[in-house]
Amino acid sequence: MKEECKKYFEKISEYLDDELDDEICHEIEAHLKKCRECRECLDSLKKTIQLCKEAGKETIPSDIRERLRSNLRELLKRKLK
Repeated sequence: MKEECKKYFEKISEYLDDELDDEICHEIEAHLKKCRECRECLDSLKKTIQLCKEAGKETIPSDIRERLRSNLRELLKRKLK
C-alpha cells in the first residue's frame, strides 16, 4: 500500500461513519477517484458492513438454540471436571 493510500485508509472508518470534516472528505473522495485499489477496498468494506448488519437480523430457531445451549453446558461441565 502506498503512503498516500495509508494516510487516507487510516480515516476510512470515520469517513464511512460521516465523522470527518468536509475538507478531509473531499481529499479522500479525490483520492478514491484516481486510486482503483482504494476504491475496491472501500467497496469491500461497505459490503462487509452491510453483510454484518443483515446477519444481525437473523434469528436462530428456538430448537437449535436450545441444543446449542445444552451442548455448551455439557462441554463446560466436562471442562470443569
